Amino acid sequence: MAASGGRGHVVDADLAVTELNAGDSSRASHVWRVESADGPVILRRSWWTSPDVSAFMLGLSRLFGVDPRDLHVTADAYRFWRGLGAWEVPEVLGFTDFRGGPALRVAFVPGEPARDLREADAAELGRRVARVHAQAADGFGPVTGQPSQPLADFYPHALEMVRGVASHFGPDAWADHWPDVEAAFAAAPSPTRAVPMLLDWNGSQFVWRGGQPFALVDVEASAFAPPELDLCLWEVLLDAAGAQAFRAAYAQTLPFPDLGPHRAPCRLLLRALEVEGAPPLPAWLALPPHFDS
Repeated sequence: MAASGGRGHVVDADLAVTELNAGDSSRASHVWRVESADGPVILRRSWWTSPDVSAFMLGLSRLFGVDPRDLHVTADAYRFWRGLGAWEVPEVLGFTDFRGGPALRVAFVPGEPARDLREADAAELGRRVARVHAQAADGFGPVTGQPSQPLADFYPHALEMVRGVASHFGPDAWADHWPDVEAAFAAAPSPTRAVPMLLDWNGSQFVWRGGQPFALVDVEASAFAPPELDLCLWEVLLDAAGAQAFRAAYAQTLPFPDLGPHRAPCRLLLRALEVEGAPPLPAWLALPPHFDS
């Protein structure tokens, strides 16, 4: 956990508090809404104590060096996404002491209950993701200023991460597939760009308004990564019609990359992280390539 220096605020124990994701172990943080004298604010604190609590957290740490336990880094991630301007992002208000430990204070954004991303305007999603992808870097790693790694090392490091995560989480699911897994990573060309992405895009990452994602409010699991990885994730989050609308809108801002040589290793990486659960590898790899339709 980051040092608590700079915490100049203590939450009054008498204020009304609502835990917003109680019992949801898929989230990186505890999140509370606190009714302060000036209106509601959001407090966040990582619930995990070591990276090996889940496949997602272990892979995120090993491949990208991202650690949501460090609240100062998380605050910088909020500021980074806020600076991109693709979506509204809550303002960082500082740090506080809350229930025996430090917490990050961010502004409360009112809105509607979260929906599935398939219900969103896919063309608008494509435009906004392209705006994010226009902010390219020459290495992969955290979005918060830590040293990045060369793109030529991405797939070798990703395969190493997949091996390590698979040995901890569901090794039997991978046991019969290692020759094909290794061949997929060996055949992938080196990426040429890295772009900001969330490794866990989901409707619940947003506050919704008017039936659409309005504010991006959960950014801990963000990194610079090849755009092919981000787009391979979006491909499995959208239906066929949505994927085509997303692609057409994206292409109005940036050329849409050829996912073919990258799809298998990127899907294997995402499966190791269990971003959409733990389906059988053959079924996961066989999901329709909606962006190619």
